[in-house]
Amino acid sequence: MGHASQREREARSNRPTSLITARLMLREFAPGDLTPVERLVNHPRVREHSPLESRVLDVVRATSSRSTTADAAARTNRTERDEILAVVVRRTGKLIGACDLTRLSRRRADIGYMLTPRHWGHGYGTELVEALLTHAFLTLGLARITAVVAIDNERSRRVLARNGFQWQELIRSYLRSGGRSWDCHRYAIDQQEWRRLTTHAAPISRQCARAGASSPPGRCSRSTVHRG
Repeated sequence: MGHASQREREARSNRPTSLITARLMLREFAPGDLTPVERLVNHPRVREHSPLESRVLDVVRATSSRSTTADAAARTNRTERDEILAVVVRRTGKLIGACDLTRLSRRRADIGYMLTPRHWGHGYGTELVEALLTHAFLTLGLARITAVVAIDNERSRRVLARNGFQWQELIRSYLRSGGRSWDCHRYAIDQQEWRRLTTHAAPISRQCARAGASSPPGRCSRSTVHRG
């Protein structure tokens, strides 16, 4: 029975992902996403903090060229189990960012995310990270999630803290992109701690639902996973 469950999880992990939250959809990239993604990754304020940029562009370009999943994975230096997703506002259909979940081992993964600056400060980061954690722990059965952020990226550090991540270490010159290097903080959360925090937050979430707009962004909703 245990082996069957593992095989089922692995099979699910190779299908296209669509994560639905209260305000967002995290979905596979489509050929029409190339122009908004190029604007996103080339924005000066995004480039300050986001070495993820090259992988996102590679994925969208591979999608635009109609490569197979395996070919696209090979061309973008990732496995078929890695997920790099577009962040879309459900109400408008507008692409406002990108995020990824990259496997480090069978039960560990790293997440990353970027948003257009005009959408900073609205709780979207907190909401999409919550969706990624729910997907990672409940759907994929992973045990530990890490995230690495530049030391001066205070917004991103607050997003991780709101989702229960704990600081692990400072890494000097960890990321290099475009001739620049970043000193970074590594954060992590394991499944047991995540379950404890989400269970504790459940009564608060119900109160937030009754309170309506006063609810903290990302804390009063749960993501839904749709598989193609």
